[in-house]
Amino acid sequence: MIEPHTRLGRTLRYSWMLLLVLACTAASAAAKTDSDASEQRDFSQANRLLFMTDHLNDVQAPATLAYAFAHREHEDSERDYDDRVLLNIDSSDQAGKHVAIDFLSDERHRYMPEVDNARGNPVIMMFLQNDVSTLAQQTGGSWRYFQRRVKFALQDSASVTEDTADYGGEQVAVQRIELEPYADERGHREKMADAVKRHYTFVISDAVPGGVLELRARTPAGDGRGETLDRMTLLPTDSHTPETP
Repeated sequence: MIEPHTRLGRTLRYSWMLLLVLACTAASAAAKTDSDASEQRDFSQANRLLFMTDHLNDVQAPATLAYAFAHREHEDSERDYDDRVLLNIDSSDQAGKHVAIDFLSDERHRYMPEVDNARGNPVIMMFLQNDVSTLAQQTGGSWRYFQRRVKFALQDSASVTEDTADYGGEQVAVQRIELEPYADERGHREKMADAVKRHYTFVISDAVPGGVLELRARTPAGDGRGETLDRMTLLPTDSHTPETP
């Protein structure tokens, strides 16, 4: 269960998240209109795939994309839960889509601002926002630190591989982005404990609506048995929208 934030903490986190939303929208728009390919090379392949791609281009509004969210803890199964994330796209124009995000439910629900003129899929940023906020709570560290390390890793050390994955019983072509942003941490290594091994996987595909098939963050246990896992997976569009637990 995610512990409640203080009012100041909520304000800081929501402000950072809003900046991310605006940045992603602007970057996607730039990628759409800027004909100078040399500028695109200033960004890593991982960043281009995640934040400079029009994931929502083929989604016809109105539409709802539903994602299953699973949380697992190797030490305490009572804290495991299954939930859902809904991406509601209610209108579109040449500038992009209007998107409302319903992220988790009940006491786990996190406020997410609506996004105007969206081209990139906002669930990528929302997943990361939820993850770095949770890591900050667990370790007593700063969410800015975790956000910064993810940002640097996406630009400098993330790997991108071609692969296939299952979607609705069929194999689709995907690009798998992986990174370990805290692996070389030294100064706070003891305080972070197993969190230094946090491993992120983003599975992107042009063959699925919204362009994002799976987002995963996992931390292997120090004793080598099990792992803590947060995983968000796109549900097929012909499946039923998952009910609120």
